[in-house]
Amino acid sequence: MKHLIEPLSHAGLNDREARVYLAALSLGSSGAQEIAHAADVLRSSVYDLLDALMEIGLVHQLDCEGMRKFTAEPPERMVDVLQTQVDQLVRRRAILEQALPELTAIEYRQAPRPKVFYFEGREGIRRLSKRYEEQPAPFVEIVPLETVRAYFHDDEFEAHRQTLVKRRIKGRVLFVAKQPPVDVMKQVFEQYGWQSRHVELGEQMETGHVSVKGDEVYAFSYDQIPIGVVIESAPIAASLRRVFDLAWHAAGQDGICYPPVRE
Repeated sequence: MKHLIEPLSHAGLNDREARVYLAALSLGSSGAQEIAHAADVLRSSVYDLLDALMEIGLVHQLDCEGMRKFTAEPPERMVDVLQTQVDQLVRRRAILEQALPELTAIEYRQAPRPKVFYFEGREGIRRLSKRYEEQPAPFVEIVPLETVRAYFHDDEFEAHRQTLVKRRIKGRVLFVAKQPPVDVMKQVFEQYGWQSRHVELGEQMETGHVSVKGDEVYAFSYDQIPIGVVIESAPIAASLRRVFDLAWHAAGQDGICYPPVRE
């Protein structure tokens, strides 16, 4: 009868419950001790197993002259048991589906976590620059002019700019420098079509370069070992873009702009 245990498991019975049911089915009306022996389970546990089978309707109990006898229900009862389980699941699903709109309304929707990519060394900066060029959105950036000039070769930086121009990528640039780089600002506008403004350099040399492009933030540091970081996050990009706009507006009031701000 061991080969019948697996089919019974599909009706929801565990191994010991299946053995007890098969024993009761083969013995007819029997006492717990006989069933325990035939099913090869402990007598101390057979009552719990019989109770479980009675609860789902596969065994019933009789009192014969003061003795408890147990009889298995016909095997066809298995189909009824499964149908009862199916009906219960259908009812549970209907109840849950009815509550779904309200559950969805109160669901806490966690924002997607930002993705961060790290680049290191000159080769890492090149790969980051290539990624930057492939992002088609307009950009806003804060450029420490002297630091960038010292790091990039002229032809390398010009090639980067030309790639952006060929892809018709628009931009606004805040140049951080001791003196307004008027010639550079004029060139940037006339050759590349990018607006630019000047922010006066503080006492310390700036080595950080930040750009916002679409939903991505690009950060470069050229101090000692050059590193670059890309953060993919729409909320962070939007926040930094607002900060840039504030600085852009302030530079338009107090600094040099190209094209010039008209009164």
